[in-house]
Amino acid sequence: MYHEAEYIYQEFEKHFSKRSKEPLILYGIGKNTGELLSRIQAYRIVGLMDGKKKEGTAWGKPILDYEDVLDLKVKTIIVIARPAVMGVIYHRISGFCKQNGITVYDVKGNDLSKIYVNQENDIPYFKQSIEDLKNEIEKHSIISFDVFDTLLMRKVLYPADIFTIMEKKKSFPGFAHLRIEAERQLYEEKGNPTLEDIYERLQRLSGINESKMEEIQALEIATEMEYIVPRKRMRALFNSIRGKKKIYLISDMYLPQRIIAQLLRKCGYEGYEALYVSCEKGTAKSEALFDIYLKDRKRDGYKGCDCLHIGDNEIADIMNAKAAGMDAFPVMSAREMLESSSFRGLLARDLSFLDHLTIGCLCEKAFQDPFALYGTKGKPKIENLQEFSYLLIAPMIFYFTVWLMQQVRKSGCDYVLYPSRDAYLIEKLCRVICEKEPEEEYPEGEYFYTSRRAILAATIWDTADIYHVASMDFWGSISQLFNKRFHVDTDTFAETIKADNHEKLMIYLDKYQKEILEQSARERNHYLQYISATGIPMHKKIAFIDFVAAGKVQNGLEKLVKEKEFLGFYFLRREPDRGEIDRDIQVETFYPSKGAFEIDLNVYKYYLFLEMVLTSCEPTFDFITDDGEVSFMKESRTKDHCEIVNAIQNSIMEYTRELSELCPDLLNTQVNQNIPDMILGFLDKEYTTLKLQEITSMVLTDEFLCQTFNIFQV
Repeated sequence: MYHEAEYIYQEFEKHFSKRSKEPLILYGIGKNTGELLSRIQAYRIVGLMDGKKKEGTAWGKPILDYEDVLDLKVKTIIVIARPAVMGVIYHRISGFCKQNGITVYDVKGNDLSKIYVNQENDIPYFKQSIEDLKNEIEKHSIISFDVFDTLLMRKVLYPADIFTIMEKKKSFPGFAHLRIEAERQLYEEKGNPTLEDIYERLQRLSGINESKMEEIQALEIATEMEYIVPRKRMRALFNSIRGKKKIYLISDMYLPQRIIAQLLRKCGYEGYEALYVSCEKGTAKSEALFDIYLKDRKRDGYKGCDCLHIGDNEIADIMNAKAAGMDAFPVMSAREMLESSSFRGLLARDLSFLDHLTIGCLCEKAFQDPFALYGTKGKPKIENLQEFSYLLIAPMIFYFTVWLMQQVRKSGCDYVLYPSRDAYLIEKLCRVICEKEPEEEYPEGEYFYTSRRAILAATIWDTADIYHVASMDFWGSISQLFNKRFHVDTDTFAETIKADNHEKLMIYLDKYQKEILEQSARERNHYLQYISATGIPMHKKIAFIDFVAAGKVQNGLEKLVKEKEFLGFYFLRREPDRGEIDRDIQVETFYPSKGAFEIDLNVYKYYLFLEMVLTSCEPTFDFITDDGEVSFMKESRTKDHCEIVNAIQNSIMEYTRELSELCPDLLNTQVNQNIPDMILGFLDKEYTTLKLQEITSMVLTDEFLCQTFNIFQV
């Protein structure tokens, strides 16, 4: 049988024995590193590196940061990790290593800079299809499957995330660390512990009484049940051979057979012959579990060559099954597919707990099919609007909404305005999150009709104000400008004169000054009546939500409602042109203002598309009528455009409901901008093959500028 640690040691010795006197660094602080270090004490290992920990010790060696590596003048780093993770780790440290002349190897002595030379990663697995697996199954009478990550997967990035979820649900600080430590100790001492063994050790480590520990153990099982989902392509395969082949399940796991059977049943797996679990058999796949399984099959009259095992772990499932005398076929876990795909850069970041859930959901949607990357060289294909919206668009909007709600709570605002049309979906998402976290206090608010045109028209008091509104960019005639911005008709000659003819424009502004001021007074009066009917008069400090804006609407609203304090919360703030904003408005932004950071962030490449799909399917608000009714501008979008927007918004709503349920204590969870920005960047053809005809027809119309242009090209 193949032990992972033994395999790593043999490979390490084969490729690095001649370099034992050189200073070396091992990347990775897991148990395989610990076992390797115990066997290579003659080597000059000066320290370890890790993606998360940058200081302290592990396995008796110091954990090093980049500065420590430079001080030690080391020129060789050896990565101790699964092959599928190599690309992630290499891309994480490659810049530093190249700059400082450090070579990075895997345990087989491969120089990783020569392997990961471009974004595409055409590994042999991507040349295997579901048909290949079906053909192998057809050749065998007995089929066995690994369970976790083969037939089932969790909607989290790592199994240990389940413990963090429990910690948050029970407000039990430090639980996740203790739970991991209890399991680690038992695997080192005896191997193959049961869940009861783990919780007995956990009780000793934590000092919690027995009844409380039983309650937490029950919570772990319930949480596993809540977060487990089937790999649907594998379930379809399983069901297609059920009754035609004898099916067995083999799992290295601490959960008892009865619980695993419940998880399988929940996910639609029934009709298998038996389930072999390491903790109940007292041995793992790398020890004698396959031998026990094959002994039973031979008693039934079958040979090893009649048996095919299917699993995700190259050593535990594939190499050990073959060593026992069976045939084996690998299927990648969803996380390994991520690690091997063009999306692997996600794992090169420092990740928060929310990031773990986000990436876990991405894996569940994009990689639940083990053959989703067949023939793609590791570049995912997205061929429907729902997938496109859920995978690439929804994370950014969700993160912004969570950040927004957190900031509003901290600010002390007692009311929230969600202005039309850009905050239409945001307001709905806030309501969804509030439903999931009812105990969290969040101020009430409302959807508020406004627009640049409406607010500027209502804040014209004198000639200077008229000139200010007219001076803003406009692609059209003077007649169109007067009609769209002032609601004043001009003579027909103005239809032939471009609005950028400053001399002529000034003549017309002077000529129609009286009409403009009168119309503005009417609109202001009606708009103030509308404002008085909202929640604004009843509150003191008001949060004003916007997506991407310079702040003209907030600026104008503050002029109309002088006695109130407004605080803006924007996705990002466009830098106002000179004179565009005439007061110091308060604005906090999720992303920094467009400028010096533009080249580093994907949001600046795609924010106009995001703005387009967030808006209400109502036309742009124009003014309040004499009867107090809301009047809209003429709709410029097609029916197809609105249907596409509606479909995208439904996917974002679905995503928000799902993540709100998955993440306990959401409004107190750390929100980072890096991961949603990187996911948004996967819109680029370098990372994803998009086959979506729908969005190529979408255009953005800016009524205030009188301009229409294409936003997104696939």
